Amino acid sequence: MTTIRYCTREDFGPVFGLLRQLWPDMELDRGALENMYHGNLGCDSQRYFCAVNAGEVVGFCALSTRRSLFGPSTLAYVDELVVEESRRGQGIGGMLLDRAREIALEAGCSRLELDSAIHRERAPRFYEKRRLKLTGMLFRRELCPREHRCLNCTVRG
Repeated sequence: MTTIRYCTREDFGPVFGLLRQLWPDMELDRGALENMYHGNLGCDSQRYFCAVNAGEVVGFCALSTRRSLFGPSTLAYVDELVVEESRRGQGIGGMLLDRAREIALEAGCSRLELDSAIHRERAPRFYEKRRLKLTGMLFRRELCPREHRCLNCTVRG
């Protein structure tokens, strides 16, 4: 049976493994992520929770809350949502999203939002089945503090 609970410090290892599945092409800085993870565990505006089955962390969700000029109250934003590859299709992602909704309502949020990478072909259907609507696009630009003058900079354009 899968349960959803808030993450603890001890969950970082399995959570890091899930993040590697979420971003397989990125080189992740484990130390920096661990510092951020531990620092955010006690933060009111950032909530980490996980899906656990037979004592194993099989899913993870990071939820942020913030004020927005666009809406009348607080906005909840799903920063990360990932389920262990071998466990996908078992309802775990839906359980995590349901819990995100509950936490958002408890925090007084009027909206729940998230973005998903274009290459995640199954994601739009997953979210639409859970009554989230496609309302925009995400644009990104990597920032370089040296204005692209450094020789080894990977940020161009």
